[in-house]
Amino acid sequence: MLPALSASVLALTLQLGPGAPTGPLPDAGTPLDAGTPTVAASRLEEARTLVPLPLLYGKFRPEVGSFVEYDVTTKEGKVRVRAAVVGRTEHKDGPMFQVEFEYLAVKPRSLVVLWLIGDTHPLVDRLALSLEPHAPISIPVDLSVDSPELRGRPGPETEAPVKSGPFAGKAVRRTWRLEDGRTAEAVLSDKVPLFGVESVRGADGATWVARKSGTGARPELKSVPVAIPRLPEE
Repeated sequence: MLPALSASVLALTLQLGPGAPTGPLPDAGTPLDAGTPTVAASRLEEARTLVPLPLLYGKFRPEVGSFVEYDVTTKEGKVRVRAAVVGRTEHKDGPMFQVEFEYLAVKPRSLVVLWLIGDTHPLVDRLALSLEPHAPISIPVDLSVDSPELRGRPGPETEAPVKSGPFAGKAVRRTWRLEDGRTAEAVLSDKVPLFGVESVRGADGATWVARKSGTGARPELKSVPVAIPRLPEE
């Protein structure tokens, strides 16, 4: 079974290959305070496939070496995903973090890697997919992960304590409504590293539930990805 996120990234990558008819991926565009959307309405669904749900609906709190393992359930099935921050370098626009989402016990081995610039309002600079036995490939993204267009309109926030497990304790539930009426929901807890997301359900029904966390994570991307350039818009 090819994991849902990897399948989405692979489809977009193939779409962006040589001779593809599509234009560039959604661009972060004008800053939010300029009063204009950061993602065109026609590209919202495409953009959402590029951002894993804990990153999209959580608060990025990078700690190099830390990881969180999630049980991810989609209509295709269930898989364990390890999210980890495995590196930090300096970029002209701020710190750049390498964040890996490794699909555990899945054949073929699948790894999604994002390079995020900034730790307050992170921007996904590039995204790579490693799917054995093929060489890893990367695509430009330039997408602000906390843009209101991507998340949807925020709804009520309520207390939702986690009753058991490694992240038991105080938590809150937040909801977001998308432009087509679908909703997303997340339970947020400061006890969960990296994103503060104990669980999240996307508008497409996919769910991520945090099961464990730890330290000592190292990069799993072993080779430099083949970079696919952004195509000009037609």
